[in-house]
Amino acid sequence: MSRAVTADHILFDECIDAFRRSDKYHGPIDESSSQSFILTCFHVPDVWPLPNTNIHPSIKVSLTNNLSAFICRVDNPPWVDYGNSHLYGIALSAIISFVTGKPCHSTRDDYLCRRLELEDQDLIELSVRHPVLVTGPGAISEDLPQVKLDEYQSAISSLISTLYSLPYKKYLELMQAIRLVHLSLLNKREDFGLSYLLLVSAIESIAQQAIKRESVKQPHEMEREWKKKAKTDPEFLALFSAYKELTGMNSYLKERYVKFITTFAPSDIWEEIIPHPMQHHADRIRSAFPLHDPDHLTKQKFHEAYPHDLPPEMLKKVLEDSYKHRSCFIHRGEQPPHREPTSYNHFFQQTHSFENNTFKMIMLPNYELLLGIAQHSISKWAKSI
Repeated sequence: MSRAVTADHILFDECIDAFRRSDKYHGPIDESSSQSFILTCFHVPDVWPLPNTNIHPSIKVSLTNNLSAFICRVDNPPWVDYGNSHLYGIALSAIISFVTGKPCHSTRDDYLCRRLELEDQDLIELSVRHPVLVTGPGAISEDLPQVKLDEYQSAISSLISTLYSLPYKKYLELMQAIRLVHLSLLNKREDFGLSYLLLVSAIESIAQQAIKRESVKQPHEMEREWKKKAKTDPEFLALFSAYKELTGMNSYLKERYVKFITTFAPSDIWEEIIPHPMQHHADRIRSAFPLHDPDHLTKQKFHEAYPHDLPPEMLKKVLEDSYKHRSCFIHRGEQPPHREPTSYNHFFQQTHSFENNTFKMIMLPNYELLLGIAQHSISKWAKSI
């Protein structure tokens, strides 16, 4: 049950409950029609029929010469309360962001959700909640090819169906991970380290459910000998007991994180699931000039490292380092060592550090690589249940 007045603050648990009622909920259901709004960063030209809801075509609002907003009305399912109907829109915006990899917003109150017709002032009020840069450096591509829009619609429908079919506890875990990816996308331009942290945390949250501690536990090579000695040496027994207590507290979170990725999004499929940074540009050229071949834009460059170029040990270290960089941000506020928040290299960035009077080359996963890993691995886990 949500608060009577949400007061311009989001408690995402309320949104999770609005999107799918708990199995234990036996209260009244207000079946009067309600609506919410989502604000995308791309144009939706047609109605998107989704399970239990419809997303209506975008209304584009030009705020300045380089800032616009794209507003879509959403028909809420019948179980969504007329009061606080915006909570469903917030949950849906998280799901759309997770699938598309593009930031999507909603409203923090239901004030405008009660309007049957939006006036110009209403559109402005909605627009300022999620202005999008459409021209200049860092601008997004607002017009996506129809084939990509159809792909998004199908994937969103599939994920929503999965969310409704899972046991409620698993639904809760999945929605919490989806929200972490959503928050990562919303915050990427504000703070790269925070967005990076949230992606790694999204993967880790599901890894704890999918990968058991015992499957990655690594006992010390001398543990068997120590156990024998502890049986005959009382003083050593106390020391060995302390060691066992400490190792028993180790959750092996980094190891479970890495194993989850290698199980549900192994490196041999990265080239298939991670689009090239120039792919959208190449697709637009191909659509406008069918006789022109833009494949050179998406081919591997001589200076680029691809997953198939790297040995398994290095790929594992790249993943382990991504977890380490997340921890450095949590505990010290230290940003990941990336130099490009959005890289034109397909998979990795390379940088150097100076340690012990020597230069050390560091291979870093692009944000887009981590995002694709999160999307694919979490979705595959959900479908495997």
